[in-house]
Amino acid sequence: MSPRDALPAAALVAQGLLQLLWHGLLHPPTALPMALVLGLALLPLAALIPAAAHSRRRVLLVGGIVSLLYFSHGVMEAWSNPVVRGLAVLEVLFALGAIFGLRKTAKPT
Repeated sequence: MSPRDALPAAALVAQGLLQLLWHGLLHPPTALPMALVLGLALLPLAALIPAAAHSRRRVLLVGGIVSLLYFSHGVMEAWSNPVVRGLAVLEVLFALGAIFGLRKTAKPT
């Protein structure tokens, strides 16, 4: 993996770990079963598994698109739920890392 791809890949892994930590340990759901909430929280990242069969770059591209969902969720939680604001800000930062880590860089001349 190239150094250029390391940031978005690390951000995607961090998003998955954050979802497990957030919904599994720190603030488990009270109204719904934990397995259901974790399944829904990790489902967008599971969409990366079929893309992995094609290429690493495609995984990162689909991951950047998927990260838009996590970005939206993080902004919503940070705005409306002060109890989990720190976790929500982390989610936003990881999503931004995955999204902006995919930007094109200028070719050296």
